[in-house]
Amino acid sequence: MQMDKREHPRYIPLDLNAAITISPPPPKERIYLEGTVIDMSQNGIKIKLHSTMPNNIPTSKILINIIMPQSGLPVKIRGSIRHITDESECGINYNDDHNEDDLQDLLFECIKVH
Repeated sequence: MQMDKREHPRYIPLDLNAAITISPPPPKERIYLEGTVIDMSQNGIKIKLHSTMPNNIPTSKILINIIMPQSGLPVKIRGSIRHITDESECGINYNDDHNEDDLQDLLFECIKVH
């Protein structure tokens, strides 16, 4: 069995949906995708997309909009794509400018609901 060498534990939320906006540099248009959160930690989030990710996305700003499962409050998380799998799973690292309090509240709610 292989040891997980992650710095932070992963949490698996139940039925947590995410709306993703990808803003490539001009003149390209924004891309909107939706998916379900597979797991998340203090460093990043993995989302199973409902549709395939477009090919050859340039360096982009990612905005993830999530509605917290119990309170219904919206959370916005900024990040960048770390990897995309053939199964339309997208790994995203959070940017340094995301709101740490919002992220902590989301993780807490997901753990509490789980």
